[in-house]
Amino acid sequence: MRTVLLVVLLLSVASAATFKNKLDYSKKRSITSVMAEVEAKISTKAPLDAILNVLRDFRDSVNFEQVNHDEIYQIQVRECESEDEFRSKEVQDAKNILRDSSAQLNVCQTSKIRATNQQEVNQHQTFTAEKHLNMVLTAAEQEASYFKKRGRDYEDALHAIDEASDILAAIYSGSGSFAQISRVSKVMLQTSFSIKETARFAPILYAFSQLASSKDFDETSLERVAQLLDTLKQNIHEAYNDYAESNAQSIAAFNEQKERIGQTLERLTAQAERLSNKLDHLVQCIGTNSAIAQTASGKLQRNQQLWDQATALCATFQNEYNFATQARRNELQLVSQLEDMVEDRFNQVEDENHERKLRLSQN
Repeated sequence: MRTVLLVVLLLSVASAATFKNKLDYSKKRSITSVMAEVEAKISTKAPLDAILNVLRDFRDSVNFEQVNHDEIYQIQVRECESEDEFRSKEVQDAKNILRDSSAQLNVCQTSKIRATNQQEVNQHQTFTAEKHLNMVLTAAEQEASYFKKRGRDYEDALHAIDEASDILAAIYSGSGSFAQISRVSKVMLQTSFSIKETARFAPILYAFSQLASSKDFDETSLERVAQLLDTLKQNIHEAYNDYAESNAQSIAAFNEQKERIGQTLERLTAQAERLSNKLDHLVQCIGTNSAIAQTASGKLQRNQQLWDQATALCATFQNEYNFATQARRNELQLVSQLEDMVEDRFNQVEDENHERKLRLSQN
């Protein structure tokens, strides 16, 4: 029965010894060789201590190997813990950088879209303001040209009134003729249309026609016509002054509008410059944070892979240590059983020898 148990233990230890791993310290140690040496010593009837010393040497070898493996295992544990701490920190740092740079990148991209939209609005507003300014300048130029022409018409009307007064005075003194009155009447009629004052010119023109058709006239008639001319001249002067004042107000309104549009354009130009600078900054921000995020992503992937590899390797170290330690425990258990078997065998032999001596002595 003990022999069967011994064979089973031998097979289990031999099976464990065939496991190939990086921490195999039993290449020079063989339980089979020890068993063969024990059997040889038993066959030659060697002393019990000599046989037990063989087993003790084997036990010491196993224990020495376990101590060495324990030391190496502790070094591996410390290295694994250090690597785990380092890779954990590197992965977390990369995640933090990737998170922050991605958030900043998103802010810059969103701001760039908003700034681009603002730039488009600014360009549209600038185009509208410039178009409005051009329209105002064109209208002011046309208004100035019209005022200049209208002013000449007023001056022509006043000049015609003065000429009519001179002709009337000449007729009064006897040196003038009504033919001259007819000529100047035509001029006055034309200028009345030009300055749109035909209603005011109508009485004097009618008076001139009456004088031209009357063969007899007195000084009173001439004085009445002269008074009409003075009144007309005064009215045309007032109308001319009112028109000039109205034009001055239009010019002031134009200048005010021009200044207001100019201020708007200055504000839009300054805003366009700020938006351009902001877009340049945002483009740089996007490029910088994209590069940071890409680098952080690569660092995260690289360190995560190294961390996973280190974790797997450390798990392998742990499994190898556990397997080798268990194998040595099995070897030590087997050695203890062998010691017991050898001692039992020797005790049995001594008992048999003692019985045989007793039988011989009795015979």
